[in-house]
This record gives sequence, C-alpha cells and structure tokens, in this order.
Amino acid sequence: MNQTFGVDISEFQGDFNFRLAKEEGVRFAILRAGYTGRDNGVSKNIDPRFEENYRHASEVGIPVGAYWYSRATSYERGRDEARFMYETCLRGKKFAYPIAIDVEDNIYQRPAGKRAITDAIKGFSEYLEDKGYYVIIYASVNWFRNYIETKELERYDKWVADWSSIRPRFPKGGMWQFAGGKSREIAGVDCDKDYAYKDYPKIMLDRGLNGFIKEDEYYDIPDYDGPSLVDALKSIGVDSSFDNRKVIAKDNGIVDYRGTASQNTKLLNLLKAGKLKKN
Repeated sequence: MNQTFGVDISEFQGDFNFRLAKEEGVRFAILRAGYTGRDNGVSKNIDPRFEENYRHASEVGIPVGAYWYSRATSYERGRDEARFMYETCLRGKKFAYPIAIDVEDNIYQRPAGKRAITDAIKGFSEYLEDKGYYVIIYASVNWFRNYIETKELERYDKWVADWSSIRPRFPKGGMWQFAGGKSREIAGVDCDKDYAYKDYPKIMLDRGLNGFIKEDEYYDIPDYDGPSLVDALKSIGVDSSFDNRKVIAKDNGIVDYRGTASQNTKLLNLLKAGKLKKN
C-alpha cells in the first residue's frame, strides 16, 4: 500500500527546520493553525508559529495541511471555530493536504458526550466544505469508538491517532498518526509522525479544493466598459464568489484588483495562467 510520510507541527516544535526535515524524508506537514482556549472553551487563538511554519514549508517545497484544536460542544460552536480558522488562517493560502478538526479535549468535550461532539464536528466540517475545503477528522481510536458517532461521519476522511506499530483497522483512515518507534525526533526535535494513504495533492488539484483552482473554473471575460469586474463576471454566470470586486483594465489584461485575500489570490492565479482577459 502506498503511503506518504509526514509530520504534524505546532508552536511546541519551535523554529522547525523544514529543510532538514525534507532531507530526512518528510513529504508533508500538517500545521496547527490554532486552538480554542481551555479557560472557557470558547476563546480562539492562532498558533504563534502558524504563519512562519506555512511560509518556511512553502519555501522548501513541503506541501501542508492545517488543523484546529477544538473544544466545541455544539454545532454552532463547531461552525464558529471553522469560521475563525477560515478568516484568520486559511483564506488566501493553498493547502495540498486536508484541513482537520482535532477532537481530543477532556475538559469540555468528553463530559459533553457523543452527541455534542459529533454535532460540533459536523458544524466545523460543513462550514469549511461550503468554503471549498477538504476536511478530515483527527481523533484517537478510543475517541472514534467511544466519544464520537463515527457512523454519522462516514463520508469524511479520518486521521487516526494510534501509537502502535501497526496501522489501526478502525476506523479506516486516510491518515495515521503514529509514535515512530524508539525516536520521535525529526529535524532534531520531538514531533508526531504521520502516514497519508491518499494522494491528497492530486485530489486538491483535480477538485479545485483548499485554495487550488480547477481548470474548468477559468473564465474569459467578455468586453466590458468601466472598472467593475462584477458585471463582467455576472454576464457569464459567475457572481457568488466575486462580488465587490474592482479592477482596472488596461489593454488586454487586468493590472489591478481589490477583494478579499482569497478572492485576490484566485484572480491572481487566473491572471498568471493567462485565463483572465478581455475577449
């Protein structure tokens, strides 16, 4: 069975040396984007190293995913975590590996019970799916068996934490976090090790997920007058994700535009690909 070796990283790994990790065989990294605080189970915090880790991994060509350490205990709180993660960490970036909700909290979640935890996972996952992200659920075998209504979440990939020497059979996961034998060190620091069993980069590219763009999402813009790209896009049936866009057209190309970070990134990618132009 094909498997790809990776790690998951947070502020606790400090100034992680991604270049050395790549030399040691690391082929992907799942970065902690942030966490919900233990003080009240509601406050949300960005991992202090997230932006730096994303940048350094990208510089050496290590594809990444991201995870949120959850303490949500309801559908709405799950959505709130996902919304915060999207607005502060995901928007405008590309992730070749899945976006995970990390479910393992013993302070708020476990006492709340299976129903509450499962609803929180659904709220988180459905919000990000609507935004075009590929979601995976992280939990231990014990949690999948005893604290989550796993059958209700069959359509989602599982990132299974199990520190045995054999890949767990339940639940069948797209990823496995394992102990790594005698040494847990990668690039000189202690960290969790992972195997991925799907070609996630290909999935993201083929489906246009996690900030990537499908080929069939490229559009030629018909002739138009004025600075508004909105009307031009609406004329070819595209309006839901490009509202409030302003561009300055010069000759045959677009030289300036204004929008949210993710919208700007998408427009820039289209422009670089030579797909966004006046007919």
